[in-house]
Amino acid sequence: MIHPSAVEIIRNIEATLVDIVEPAVQTTTARSTLATIGHLLRHVALRIEDEGQLLTDDIAALKTLLGELVTYLSSAGDADRARGIATSMSAAEPPAGRYPSVQILATQAGALRAVVQDILSYLQSQREARRDEPDYQAARAAIRAYLTADVLAEARLIHPAFEDKGPRR
Repeated sequence: MIHPSAVEIIRNIEATLVDIVEPAVQTTTARSTLATIGHLLRHVALRIEDEGQLLTDDIAALKTLLGELVTYLSSAGDADRARGIATSMSAAEPPAGRYPSVQILATQAGALRAVVQDILSYLQSQREARRDEPDYQAARAAIRAYLTADVLAEARLIHPAFEDKGPRR
């Protein structure tokens, strides 16, 4: 392992700003800017520590959701759209034999989210015709549950870095 770690470097930068730079700063705008820099440094440190796992978990949840949506679409008589989802899922797979960097994971998650968005748009267009169908309602509920969980998971990268740490710009 490389020492110091990226997180340790970021924490040292933040400590240096607080201990050395902040006492010399005179204006409110400059102090506010330093506070914002501190928030962003903490946010980057959290992302370094947690983003890879959050993306890995997100990809797993997306694959599960998309599998359920394929089943729903197939049972609803839309086999072509179901096959299209399966094709999109395969296309989103990262290259084999390469370390899954955060960027690779983010690209994969983004591609899978785009498929969910397309399906959601399609399902919304079917609202009048299918609103009373239990399977349609279950598919929409599954998407809502995924989106809710996604927002809560992403909050783990934001809340600790910004909450109770002074003003934000």
